[in-house]
Amino acid sequence: MVRIPPFRDAHVHFLREGKPLREGELQEIPPACRSAGILYVEDMGHKSGIGLQAKDLLKRDLCVRSSGYALSRKGTYGAFLGRALGGAAEIGRAVREIAAAGADFIKVIQSGIVCAGGDRTVTKGGFSSGELRVLCSEAGERGLPVACHANSDEAIRSAVLAGVSSIEHGFFVSEETLHLMRERRVSWTPTAIALLGIVPLFAPSERRCIEGVVEGHLRSLSLAASLGIPLRVGTDSGSRCIHYGESFFDEMQLFRKAGLSREQVLAAACVDRAEAGEGNYLMVREDFIETRRIEAVFREGKRVSTGLAGIQE
Repeated sequence: MVRIPPFRDAHVHFLREGKPLREGELQEIPPACRSAGILYVEDMGHKSGIGLQAKDLLKRDLCVRSSGYALSRKGTYGAFLGRALGGAAEIGRAVREIAAAGADFIKVIQSGIVCAGGDRTVTKGGFSSGELRVLCSEAGERGLPVACHANSDEAIRSAVLAGVSSIEHGFFVSEETLHLMRERRVSWTPTAIALLGIVPLFAPSERRCIEGVVEGHLRSLSLAASLGIPLRVGTDSGSRCIHYGESFFDEMQLFRKAGLSREQVLAAACVDRAEAGEGNYLMVREDFIETRRIEAVFREGKRVSTGLAGIQE
């Protein structure tokens, strides 16, 4: 048996199958997370702002860091996740309001989503480079990191140059941009399972396209690990076909498929090692990623889950 720090799902939304949760339904999330050893989550926003409520409502069972609302460009992808903005003045005002509401970081949407075939690989979305710099400056003045949804190499590179703290998703990133991320110490949450998990929803020809995109994504993940880019395990839980707890193991297994060592996966999945010393830790066997089983979960020195049956594939 091995003792390790608890897990953090670095990319969730308080949704179920893409639909907003009611306040009472939030209480169903901590047990699902705890069964997978997750005691910390980072909420990437919704227009309801429910993540800000969850910080207080769930604090006895789950540590929540929330962006409250994601910020997107008017007329492009992302309005359902927060606030659609047009121009620097609206951006500055929105960042100030979100900071005042108690957000832990700012979430910005700098591209659309991955397409399943056709002429485009990513749908439209994102701010101009100048607008994104304004957003990062406003956030920086308030000590708030900026997590950036970005797909396509152009969108990812513009985000890194503007000063974001992390890239979320990051499909179609180039080797050159990965080197830039390393230089600027920008972290990456690849969320490979968020795309692979919805493959059954597509027609067979589209499935092959998506599976090919994910294979390329895992090759980029392998390169990022070799470069020493800070990596984080995040699932996009709450989205369609992506589930709290069990999808975390899916994502860790994809990290392993990309060639990362168990130690590299743990570095991306676990919170700070100091947590174990404070009584927050997991008891696992060496093969726990493969068997999808946590033996016991401790919070503040007390066993809060034990004898778990494991998560079925």
